[in-house]
Amino acid sequence: MAQVGLLEDNPRIAKLCVTFLDFAGHRVVHYRHPRECLEALLADKPAGTEAEGPAPDSLPIDLLILDLYMPDMAGEDVLRQLRAHPHTRNLPLILCTAAPASEIEQAKSIAPRAVVVEKPFKLQTLTAAIDALLSAPNAV
Repeated sequence: MAQVGLLEDNPRIAKLCVTFLDFAGHRVVHYRHPRECLEALLADKPAGTEAEGPAPDSLPIDLLILDLYMPDMAGEDVLRQLRAHPHTRNLPLILCTAAPASEIEQAKSIAPRAVVVEKPFKLQTLTAAIDALLSAPNAV
């Protein structure tokens, strides 16, 4: 299945997602803070990968589930940094949030192809979003 990144600071939601996604056959890398996630994903890659573009396996995850409400850094700022970096520009994203429609719209202006899963959500909705993103050609 997929290597899924989860940027979620709420321990209950994170544990539930990790447990369920693991049961569904995915491997989950849980990032508790935005800076931890960005450091892992934006780390320098081996020389030569920039000339050919980022290799599909150059990231530790296949997609990222991102909560827009995080401590220390707004979700929109995380999105901007991910979209500005050549290695994460095309990383498939799921915005898993309880944000109001105006904030979701702002986030979608940064990452238009991100899938939105609104909290509270059914875990089957989350796995369906993962499956849809991973099966879509050139989904971002």
